[in-house]
Amino acid sequence: MELRQVKPAELDLSLGRLRRLPEAAVQEKVASLRQKGQLSPLVAAEHDGVLTLVDGFVRHLAAVRLGLLTVLVEVVELSPVQMKVQLYLRNRERGLELLEECRLVRELCEVDGLSQTEIGELLERHKSWVSRRLALLHDLSPHLLEGVALASLAPGSLRRLALLPPRNQEELLAIMQRERLAPRQTTQLLELWRRAPDGEARRYLCEHPREALARVHGTQQAPLDPRLGEAGRQLLDSLLALRAVSLRLSRRLRDGLGELPAQGVRVLAEAKQQAAQDCQAALGAVTSWLRRAGGEP
Repeated sequence: MELRQVKPAELDLSLGRLRRLPEAAVQEKVASLRQKGQLSPLVAAEHDGVLTLVDGFVRHLAAVRLGLLTVLVEVVELSPVQMKVQLYLRNRERGLELLEECRLVRELCEVDGLSQTEIGELLERHKSWVSRRLALLHDLSPHLLEGVALASLAPGSLRRLALLPPRNQEELLAIMQRERLAPRQTTQLLELWRRAPDGEARRYLCEHPREALARVHGTQQAPLDPRLGEAGRQLLDSLLALRAVSLRLSRRLRDGLGELPAQGVRVLAEAKQQAAQDCQAALGAVTSWLRRAGGEP
């Protein structure tokens, strides 16, 4: 290990392609450098006289913005693969973002030719961890991966988005940005879209996302149809159940009841009369509500 004072411009930042530098983090580091100075060195590996930055990309950018002439750098000996591994291991406590992990794993696999098992051992992770990140990148829209919009999504929302077809991913992400949805709203929107019963429900969700989200706010479980609130979903469930019972009755009668005594026939007749009255009253109430709501002439 060797410590050197190095001009920021002399550092090779090629590994920065695997990192994202949130503006808030950079501003925080600028304030820290201004008030306290550099508290810990950057880390770089030297090859053929070139210093490649491995750790400290936020600190480096903050130093550039402050116009610092030099920064303290710890120079270490690392192979190209080890540099990428250290980029992950040295940030393990803070944690890389999910997309940063995915891009790192893909590069180790596709560029460096390592197996998933080898990558897991180097990063001190299980092979399944590696596999999940490769699968996530594969499932995300290539068009979205080229931009920076995905970086704003929480890991849970990112995983839900990857479950959808690429075209729908792009459409829904555009809606999230347009509506400036909070993380929890984003998660709800994706779950509503995934569970919507048909294309019409999904179109409504895309055209009226905030209305749909307002209907499910505070419910125990988001309804399958974003056009319905909790009460609307319960009414729909009841109507569907009533229809199912009607169909079951028809099939039962079609199959026959066999011979019944007169007393049994009377029991069924009384039950039928009561059911007819109750069902007619309930359906009448539904019809009246639909007329008031403009759903029936």
